[in-house]
Amino acid sequence: MAPKSFTVVSNDTRGPYATLTLRGEVIPSQPGQFYMLRGDWGLEPFLGRPLSILGDDPVRGEVRFAVKIVGEGSRRLHALRPGDRIYGLGPLGNHFPLSGWDPRSPVVLTGGGVGVPPLAFLARRFSENGVGVIFCQGARTSEDLLLVEELEEIGVSPHLATEDGSLGQKGLVTDLLARELEFQPGAVFACGPEGMLRAVARLCKGRARCFVSLEAQMGCGYGVCLSCVTQVLEEGREKNRRVCKEGPVFDAEVLPWL
Repeated sequence: MAPKSFTVVSNDTRGPYATLTLRGEVIPSQPGQFYMLRGDWGLEPFLGRPLSILGDDPVRGEVRFAVKIVGEGSRRLHALRPGDRIYGLGPLGNHFPLSGWDPRSPVVLTGGGVGVPPLAFLARRFSENGVGVIFCQGARTSEDLLLVEELEEIGVSPHLATEDGSLGQKGLVTDLLARELEFQPGAVFACGPEGMLRAVARLCKGRARCFVSLEAQMGCGYGVCLSCVTQVLEEGREKNRRVCKEGPVFDAEVLPWL
């Protein structure tokens, strides 16, 4: 499995965040899948960086990602400019389940940080399929809220929570989710920091089916290096599963968090 060459079409930056659009040979993807991206920057850093897909247009040959600076690799991705070359391997991993949901029961998407982009992709697909979407997003401050305007463009008005109260409700995204669970949603889909996912899974236990997309350090992205192994419960026993291959999306019931 070899990475493909892409050209940067645009890279819209806002503080430590960026929305990156690439053009090349794009294989159709599903919400929750990701790419391993690596710039044309030599040996430092050597490994690619896993980024969830924000959206794609295989006909135009374009795929989009959201980037946040957290280290050298993401700093270099954030600094890309139109015309630069980049290498991408994807789409990789599994995806959120898209079918089988009752249009009469809205689903709740719950995200924080760079967990928001794959959920924005999911919101678009659900909206196209006639499934009602309630989107809950949390952040430390208003500056960390992502893709609010893009969500509104597809008809999804996100419920917002910030820890400092600078925009939306003051508090955590789980405060918003707890309120929505009172209305018995069709399912809950979540992506974000592990602490948030643990809290979401516990809130949903016995109340709503919950799917979470895990974040993990990855070396290869397709299951060979085993650097992203997590434990799941199957048939009453803990087993190792690769986040990049069997995930990143898991039914919260199989994760030993509850």
